[in-house]
Amino acid sequence: MATNKLIQLLKEVKGEKPNFETIAEMLFNKCVIKTENATYRFFEIEFYWNAEEHKDESTYKRKHVDPEAGQWFFHYSGVDIAMRNKHGYGGILIRGLYNIATKERVNGPMVSAMKLFSGSNAFAPGSIQTHVKFVESLDKFDITKGLRKNLGKNAEVHDAHLYEYRFNLMV
Repeated sequence: MATNKLIQLLKEVKGEKPNFETIAEMLFNKCVIKTENATYRFFEIEFYWNAEEHKDESTYKRKHVDPEAGQWFFHYSGVDIAMRNKHGYGGILIRGLYNIATKERVNGPMVSAMKLFSGSNAFAPGSIQTHVKFVESLDKFDITKGLRKNLGKNAEVHDAHLYEYRFNLMV
């Protein structure tokens, strides 16, 4: 099953130069995010990974929660799909979405998080329905790669500000 393959890739991240291109390709061209009211394609994502052999001080520390690979991780900048294994931890920040029905772009990590998780009934058990779903029939688009945006000074500690870990879907 494709979902298991993606989660396995999230669990296997390691090394000085992680292969984020394969994960980005799957998310952009084989996955959608379904909410109760809309279906989105990933439009812009950034990878963050901190490990002994791959220092990235801009990766959010796991102080209050320590999500498993494939779980949602909420933090001060938005929401990630978590990555974690014995080598390190990190996440895939959702920076932008594309609403399939309305053809509207959602720009920015906080706005993306709000679109994905707002509007669920706080009093209904299990009301948050947001999940990533594999779709075989998506149109395939090219993907661009570049430097991550809006990093703080801590990203410069180990030259992590030079990592080309931001990916965009060319719609």
